[in-house]
Amino acid sequence: MLTLPTLLGQTALPSAPINFAMTNDSKKYSTKDFWNSRAASFPRFESGDDTYEARMLRLARENGVDFCGKTVLDVGCGSGMYTIRLAQQAAMVTALDISEEMLRILMQDAAAQGLANIRPVLSDWQHFAPAERFQIVFASMTPALTDDAAREKLHACALEQVVFMGFTERKPSDVMAGLYAHYAISPPQFADAPPMRAWLQASNIPHTVLPVDGQWVVPHSREHLLEACTANLRARGAEPDVGQVAAHIEDFRNQDGAYVERTEYSLEMIIWQAS
Repeated sequence: MLTLPTLLGQTALPSAPINFAMTNDSKKYSTKDFWNSRAASFPRFESGDDTYEARMLRLARENGVDFCGKTVLDVGCGSGMYTIRLAQQAAMVTALDISEEMLRILMQDAAAQGLANIRPVLSDWQHFAPAERFQIVFASMTPALTDDAAREKLHACALEQVVFMGFTERKPSDVMAGLYAHYAISPPQFADAPPMRAWLQASNIPHTVLPVDGQWVVPHSREHLLEACTANLRARGAEPDVGQVAAHIEDFRNQDGAYVERTEYSLEMIIWQAS
């Protein structure tokens, strides 16, 4: 059995995230800066049983994953949209992310929900060195799993099960598609599920694949959408004209004054036993 705390009201949790050392190379820092810059405009936890995250966790439960009373590692947790739901069921959730701003928002929202069983860890995946394994390892849309060594580490961290969600295809949002064209940027390709399936097959690990297709519809404030668009363009080497971007996003304002971004996706939930 793991020795992590098992009580929902546990108080011996760090108020600041545990920090694993990261290297000084510019790519690591640009990635971290990008996600820090996105944190304020990134979607956050929403309560309710009909949210996208609630539906995905329900799909996992329907396919044999029981988070209740378990220790869970959430890899690339972001702002905690899944982390908080996991913590409402699990004994303890270790929330790993490269962005301290994402972790700050996560812990703020967790406190608002009365949760004290989330342990934030500030680290990239490469340098994450846990002292224990976790009953369930959960990873959704994380860019950290870029090679077989990273996939092997994900598997090795789990005692019982791994739940992975990755894209088979994701088109740019309707907002970003026009901006990519304007700045002559090739849209980024998101297809991390096929390499995970290939690794599992090569490793002779039985797994369940659950395809999911849909569209994300995300309302923003003008400020948050403008900030997200300019950060996205800068991360891809462009120096955006803020006035041009501001004019562009006006096409996506609805009659209520919200700026609505739509993204079509095809993804797979892949579940396997750790042993």
